[in-house]
Amino acid sequence: MKFLKLLLSVVDAINDYTGKFYSFLVVALFLTMIVEVILRYGFNRPIMGIMDVHQMFFGAYYMMGAAYVLIVGGHVKVDVLYVLLSPRGRAILDLVTAPFFFFFMAALLYSTWIFGMQATWIEGVGWNLEVDQSHLRLPVYPMKWSMFIGTILLMLQGLAKFVRDLKLSVTGRELT
Repeated sequence: MKFLKLLLSVVDAINDYTGKFYSFLVVALFLTMIVEVILRYGFNRPIMGIMDVHQMFFGAYYMMGAAYVLIVGGHVKVDVLYVLLSPRGRAILDLVTAPFFFFFMAALLYSTWIFGMQATWIEGVGWNLEVDQSHLRLPVYPMKWSMFIGTILLMLQGLAKFVRDLKLSVTGRELT
């Protein structure tokens, strides 16, 4: 049981750190938007391709922060029923809905793996580090791989939640 607690705390710590680290991408996104607005409207000198930068920042922020949001309970729930239940009832309901989560995670893991591989490797050719088609020619492959890594982190956090919910639903006590 100690090993399981240690493993769950390691998953929590990794996702907590990753979520907090990537939250600073919002600051970078905000600053680049301010610079773009000043340049575009103040000096009539827009940065070509800056929207691609914004999309990459937001995509990495979104995917790498998803597991952190699961830790803090920020994902969307239908609270009408959920808040009426006891903690044990919530755990049971989460266990009932867990197969949907894991099915979606498996599909997302598969598709993000394909995106990442297509951005870095072409069969029969070799390495192909994809760049975007804007004037900036930004590398796209880090963003596509962050989608895959973020999916792995979310799946690991989902497994940790599943284990905790299972313990709570069977014994009535939380895994602490």
